[in-house]
Amino acid sequence: MSRPSSPVVGRDAERDLLRGRVRALTDGAGGAVLLSGEAGIGKSRLLGEVAEAARAAGLPVLRGRAVPGGGAYRPLAEALAPPLRAGPLPETPRLRPFRTALARLVPGAVDGPADPPAGPGADPAVVLGEGVLALLAELHGDGGAVLVLDDLHWADADTLDLLHYLAGTVDAGPVLLALAARDDEDHRGVAALAAHPDVAVLALDRLDADAVAALAGARADPPRDLPELLARSEGLPFLVEELLDAGPGAVPPSWAGLVAGRLGALPDGARRVVDAAAVAPGDPDHRLLAAATGVDEAGVLAALRAAVAAGLLAAVDGRLAWRHALTRDAVLAALLPPDRAAVAGRLAAALEARDSPGDREAAAAGFAEAGDHRHATTLLVDLARRDASRGALGHAEELLVRAGELHAEPGRVAAERVRVLGLRGRAAEALAVGAAALESGEVVGDEHAELCLRLARAAVLGGRWAEAEQWIARAGRPDDARSLVLAADTAFGAGDTAAATVRARAAVAAAEAGSGSDETLVEALLVLGRCALTDDDLDGAAIGERAARIAGEHGLTPWRVEALFALGARRLSTGDVHATGLAQARELAERHGMLAQAAQCDLLRSDAALQLHGPRAALAIARPAIERLGLLHLTSLQGMAELFAGGAAALAGERAEAAALQAAGLSRADVSPEIAVLGPLVPALAALLAHDLPRCAELLDRAVPAALAHRSAAPLAFYGLWPLLLTAVDGRGDAEARDQVRGHHMLMARPNAGMLAYADAIAAGRAGHGAEATALAAEAAGFLDATPWWHRLVRTVVLDAAVRDGWGDPVPALRADLAVHAQDDDPGARALARTCRDLLRAAGAPTRTSRAADPVPPDLRRLGISVREAEVLRLVTEHLTNADIAARLHLSTRTVESHVARLLAKTGTTDRSGLRTWAREAPLIP
Repeated sequence: MSRPSSPVVGRDAERDLLRGRVRALTDGAGGAVLLSGEAGIGKSRLLGEVAEAARAAGLPVLRGRAVPGGGAYRPLAEALAPPLRAGPLPETPRLRPFRTALARLVPGAVDGPADPPAGPGADPAVVLGEGVLALLAELHGDGGAVLVLDDLHWADADTLDLLHYLAGTVDAGPVLLALAARDDEDHRGVAALAAHPDVAVLALDRLDADAVAALAGARADPPRDLPELLARSEGLPFLVEELLDAGPGAVPPSWAGLVAGRLGALPDGARRVVDAAAVAPGDPDHRLLAAATGVDEAGVLAALRAAVAAGLLAAVDGRLAWRHALTRDAVLAALLPPDRAAVAGRLAAALEARDSPGDREAAAAGFAEAGDHRHATTLLVDLARRDASRGALGHAEELLVRAGELHAEPGRVAAERVRVLGLRGRAAEALAVGAAALESGEVVGDEHAELCLRLARAAVLGGRWAEAEQWIARAGRPDDARSLVLAADTAFGAGDTAAATVRARAAVAAAEAGSGSDETLVEALLVLGRCALTDDDLDGAAIGERAARIAGEHGLTPWRVEALFALGARRLSTGDVHATGLAQARELAERHGMLAQAAQCDLLRSDAALQLHGPRAALAIARPAIERLGLLHLTSLQGMAELFAGGAAALAGERAEAAALQAAGLSRADVSPEIAVLGPLVPALAALLAHDLPRCAELLDRAVPAALAHRSAAPLAFYGLWPLLLTAVDGRGDAEARDQVRGHHMLMARPNAGMLAYADAIAAGRAGHGAEATALAAEAAGFLDATPWWHRLVRTVVLDAAVRDGWGDPVPALRADLAVHAQDDDPGARALARTCRDLLRAAGAPTRTSRAADPVPPDLRRLGISVREAEVLRLVTEHLTNADIAARLHLSTRTVESHVARLLAKTGTTDRSGLRTWAREAPLIP
């Protein structure tokens, strides 16, 4: 606004609330406030007061505004460009993962990579939102900052998505979002922002008669007819002031009439310039107006000065601007449609030639208004591709929707929209959009083939393998490298690894022959590398290294990260338990803002930590990874992480956490079926920790066969437990399970190969072949020695069989494992130590537990409850029968009955139900 001296009237409550928000920010509490109301209601004036109050309190203020056709993130880019361009950003751990996102926000302002995504990843709004918070924290510390953004009814979808995310996170920032938007514009993004539970909406009403009188009374020459002023302005503050500016005496008949009078007062030739300024985007620019109107620069400047003198334009904050958006609207309304179209066409050509930020989008709108729909479509599609490459997928889709409405190039528009929707993770919508375009009959030739291949990729992303095959066939390009690599990916996803191998080999050959890009070659190599899981003739490591090398040579960073991740995963499976390759993949992924891929690396690192150091080490990595995945809205990966972390929690003895993680993981709607079938794995591992081998075998039998039937399943180390436990528990079809595993690619993971060898050892020992069993056990140990914690866990099953069936010498191994478990005082370690002691006693080599390490809590000890009785009490609370307890503790059923009788007497209870209730109410179970 151009009248900073005019008083603000009728807004006392709103001003108090806004000042209170600024005071709260100085105390460390951020928040979000949205001022809404029609044009001219005073939103910008109140935003100005927020900025003044913040500066008075010593708070930094960053300001930006949206403009029609301003492009993706325009208001935020304007607000953050000054600090971003002021100097190099610090290289800090908090800021580092978001440098790529910030580089996309203000191109050239941040020294960081800005690589286009290779596929769906983390929600761009979340990533950029966290980046903005990290940036403000680095620039302003914990003191807080105020982000003032105006005219958000013109903002793009990505800006509004970002603000919607920030609104729920700025409280602890601390950051104050002071926002304004019209409520007379139909904008879903603004409506969603206003509905956000953490956004305080201040809906501004028109002034009443007293407020209008107060505003008029502040003038040195108030009007004689206040009722007429109120009637003409209808209480709209901007119109009150404009009508007052008309001078003393009679109030002009209407706002349109007032603007028409000002236009009529312009000198000859100036009207043409002012009309062009109203059609042009943003603030009036004399060079652009000269190019669009043919008036020389001196004539344009004279016309602009005349518009200022007439009250149409004003100098505001060092720039020339319209007195108000309503002024511009009134000038535009006075233009006849043919005149406006002609002006728009001339401006579009000038904007395209100037090519400043936002110019091409405005030029597209101008060409469309002038009737040149093909040129407008070409610009919109090119802009959409650029926005998609910088992660502005919402705005890219908006541009493509507008391009589609022009009906000029339906094939190009549909193909690009399918790609963008796929990158947004909306595969079903992508398929619907593309199919509708094909059914129209307007997409033919090469555009038809391109659209079919884009639809095939969308189907692959959505896991719709049969549909993908159909679209590949419909493309009619069977020998094209892109068709072949999509066909290979489809076959692999469907579990047909043999077909995938053949197609991936053909895709590599076709790409090498020149029918595909370097990117297609790398993608084909990665699919072929996955096929190496099931094809011994393929050197998966060499294939992965080649893919990483080619991606690095051609600057295909997202694909290089994928290749390094695949290499790291393979090396982890084949014995590199320190996951050295994964560290390189994670570092590169984080540096380039590929946070989904960085999180995937963390999941594998967690698995490596479990095998090496145990569940506590695994959870230390998995818990923050789960939190980050939730923050990034990567729910599919989050569900996978929760299930694996649930297994680790079960092995740590954290039953409640394990159950909660399992429930959360299975509740994720988009968790893949291959992962969902592993739900029983969490209670199976809890049963294994408790040495309830029959229960563990039963649960594994529910989960693992279905996973192994999918030939492209990753060779997880958990799978080898299935044949081991079935063999250890009599009558479970153990021979069939072992035969099913032999030859399966799960054995490329050394722990799985070790567990199969241990299962063979148990079978040999049970058959009375002790020497063979001992030799097989030694062979198995060689596979598992590199994973010490996992080896000790697995060995509880093997040593139990050795004790029970009388082969080998289990006592030294039991004593060694007990010594390690006894060093830790957590539920998981205590449970494993208890199993070792039980097995030692069963082997005739009992151990003594020192009073310092007494597993019986003092309150139980005071009741005279012994170690063995405490163990029986724990199993009674788990609803085990006397026979089950006897089998678990290698005792006779009669001995267990005696222990239960003594427990009833010592606790004053009368039956097992009462004993369980007593134990729950007094949490004393070791």
